[in-house]
Amino acid sequence: AHNNGTASIHSALFAIGVGPGDEVITTVATFWGTYMPILTCQAVPVFCDIDPLTGCPDPDDIERRISPATKAIIVVHQGGMPAEMDAIMDVAQHHDLIVIEDCSHAHGATYKGQKVGAISHIGCFSMQAGKLLPSGEGGVMITNNLDWHERAICLGHYERISKLSNPDYQKYAQTCFGYKYRISPISAAIARVQLRHLDRRNKQRDDNVMYLMDGIADCPGIYPLKPAEYIFRGYYSRPYVRYKADELNGLPKVKLIEALRAEGVIVASSAPGGSNHLSAIFQERNHTAFSRPGIRSEVKYQKGDLPRSENPCQDMMTIPAFISASKELLDQYIDSFHKVTDKATELLKSV
Repeated sequence: AHNNGTASIHSALFAIGVGPGDEVITTVATFWGTYMPILTCQAVPVFCDIDPLTGCPDPDDIERRISPATKAIIVVHQGGMPAEMDAIMDVAQHHDLIVIEDCSHAHGATYKGQKVGAISHIGCFSMQAGKLLPSGEGGVMITNNLDWHERAICLGHYERISKLSNPDYQKYAQTCFGYKYRISPISAAIARVQLRHLDRRNKQRDDNVMYLMDGIADCPGIYPLKPAEYIFRGYYSRPYVRYKADELNGLPKVKLIEALRAEGVIVASSAPGGSNHLSAIFQERNHTAFSRPGIRSEVKYQKGDLPRSENPCQDMMTIPAFISASKELLDQYIDSFHKVTDKATELLKSV
């Protein structure tokens, strides 16, 4: 257990020995807590592009970015949607790489019957207040590798080092490695209670999302994006719907959203993506990681390097994922979609 999800990722990287000169492949379509710990280890984040419909890392693009310096891959289950783990694990096995899953959006989600976090070598979770398993603040790192587990403890859990099975680590009990990453006892207590309700709440969300998606699927121009049948998604982010304006006589998406909102529907124009690789920390060359000897100096990102991440799909929007909602409310949403799409011709007159 950790004090936050960012600390759990830092501990995972420390556990597997990521250091200066190493590269770790991950995605920019995520919170900075995924990739900034790579810099904390004085290694280099190498960003891959995404599947534009899920926001998860593209396995083919991961493989294209592997170099002799690549040490690991951090997979982000973006918005609670599990990434295509079979393909990613095949790539990792072929190149002898370690895979860390960032499951901060996906507590309880499954891929082909396996819970995320337990599919790869290490799983990391955030329990910040807005997450599916909230504890106020907190994080968890899981692994079935005892040595990595104990190395993670050495980084920031000084009071537990003396109890480790590896005697070589016990000499660090007085100081650890300078970080204090243990979880607050109050947060741990909250998380234990929240965990009892996680699967039930996830199922409620999924049942409501599927009912809503099925109800609007026959509206002209509306194409709900359901997970593959082998995926059970956790809805940290709202589900996506694609909109094809040409099926509604060219009605602009902004007008469709405006009309739906007038009916009381919570809907927004959104799609997975991000351009964090263009932020100052990666554009300036004077920060610690890129200035160390042995680091590839040519690692600098430019606009256009990650086209699918930088340019989210323009035909997508989001609908709610209700934890609890009456059938009456869901039917009101469905009726509103039908009403608005049926009146597309009238709406066009106001454009």
